[in-house]
Amino acid sequence: MVGLSLSDRALVVEFETPRHIATTAHLKGFVVSSRVAIYQVDEGVDLSKPEELKDSVRAELGLDPEDPVMLTAANVREYRFAQEGEYGVVGTVGLTNPACPKMDARYQPLRASTINVVAWVPDALTVQGLLDLFRTVSEAKAAAAADLLLRCNGRATGTVSDAVAVAAFYDAKGYMWAGPSTSVGGKAASLVYRVVTSTQRRPEDVLRSVLGLTLDELTSDAMVLYKRAPVPGVPDEEARKLIMTTLRDLLSDPNIWAFLVAARELDIVGSAGLIPGLSAEEFEQDTKKVIADELLATALSLYINGFKALTATYWADSMKEKLNLSLAKLPMFEDDVAASLVSSALSRVYDTLLRGRTP
Repeated sequence: MVGLSLSDRALVVEFETPRHIATTAHLKGFVVSSRVAIYQVDEGVDLSKPEELKDSVRAELGLDPEDPVMLTAANVREYRFAQEGEYGVVGTVGLTNPACPKMDARYQPLRASTINVVAWVPDALTVQGLLDLFRTVSEAKAAAAADLLLRCNGRATGTVSDAVAVAAFYDAKGYMWAGPSTSVGGKAASLVYRVVTSTQRRPEDVLRSVLGLTLDELTSDAMVLYKRAPVPGVPDEEARKLIMTTLRDLLSDPNIWAFLVAARELDIVGSAGLIPGLSAEEFEQDTKKVIADELLATALSLYINGFKALTATYWADSMKEKLNLSLAKLPMFEDDVAASLVSSALSRVYDTLLRGRTP
């Protein structure tokens, strides 16, 4: 039996009987406990003495010294929960400060954990099995973060300050393994993936992750292009509003998102030198031997507004660096699909404005 207790700042997972817990949320790493707490702290709180803060949290919540405490700046009331029989996972999911293998190594002050995951299973495991379960849960969290396309210098595996706890019953004769292909690990991994990917994300945040730009930045790029060929008698503010509305409408289409996601995936793989026949160095130099980026942009343009969008895309692509557009700083595939999206939207705007002013 597992219960959840929620207050203004704390979410506490309570087990009916104590379990062995492997966790990054306690100095000991391994504890025997019946509770795990996720505590919400204010953004920018001083975490220079985290154990003192955790002790004060334990005192506030009436917890024991062995109870793991995770700290988060995410709203604990927006926690995610998934359960299958006696297997369960609960988590708080904040997606700021993504981490990836290629990120620059640098010192950062300790910060509140961004993705907190607590997983429990009803099975008896050896110490080896418990560690294997910890590995499985961490991998599932990383897979979920990767599929969310968190913006990082490569494939994101989470955030810089994630915390994990896995709970099971200990038995020296219990399961020795709990990998993703076992019944124990497979269920836990599936629930973890479901919890992390179920977080509600604003469309603006998804756009920033996938394309590296906001809707406002895309609109500003479109306005720079528009001012090279403005429609007489149309105030800039009216044109900007129409461009943003058009882009927002296009971004409600899953087909367009498929192009954007494809570009992001190709850039992630390309930057790692994992596109056969294309080295990481060639990718970084935007080698001319690759035309798939232009083909992707061409297909997107034709889908959005046919030949008019295609010609607008050629125009934007030839001007993007000269005009110092924000999208020109994107990687090989993303810069072309972003140019296609912006210029194709602009072609629709011209259709609307010119049609509305034709005698």
